Amino acid sequence: MIASRFIIPLFSGILFCTTAVSQNASINVLTQHSGIVQVGKTVFFEVTINNTDPSSNIGVYKLKAQITVPDSILTIQTTGHNLPTGWEIISNSNGVISLSNGKDIIASNDARTLLIALQGKNTGGPVTISGQLFFSNGISPGTDPGSLKDDKPADNYSTSSCKVIN
Repeated sequence: MIASRFIIPLFSGILFCTTAVSQNASINVLTQHSGIVQVGKTVFFEVTINNTDPSSNIGVYKLKAQITVPDSILTIQTTGHNLPTGWEIISNSNGVISLSNGKDIIASNDARTLLIALQGKNTGGPVTISGQLFFSNGISPGTDPGSLKDDKPADNYSTSSCKVIN
């Protein structure tokens, strides 16, 4: 009798804890080479997408990463990016590039790193470069709006800086 008083609540608590976990994706950004690039040269903007959920995968065509640069001093290259297998460029124009996780399933507690090639255009800065995470409905090409159940929006935006020199 006493054992059931403790065992039943213990197992109930364990079951509740394993099912109460919410799914979350986050984005972190960093400009390589201390954020300095010369006019006409290329620097990588490093974007890390994390699946912080301990038990759920993030499915295909669910994530959209949008990177925004001030196009008065930087250009997002059309080629030269280093993307994980399965990731796709949705659009790239006027200082904004959007990418989808396409056919890449991101396992729980796993991350993906994308390297976006930026070229110095005019001297200036430091300027802010931002990365924002949006969600899609899981259907190709990953451009329609969607959601990630119980996502924490506070970690869906990150910034870095870049300075263009001669």
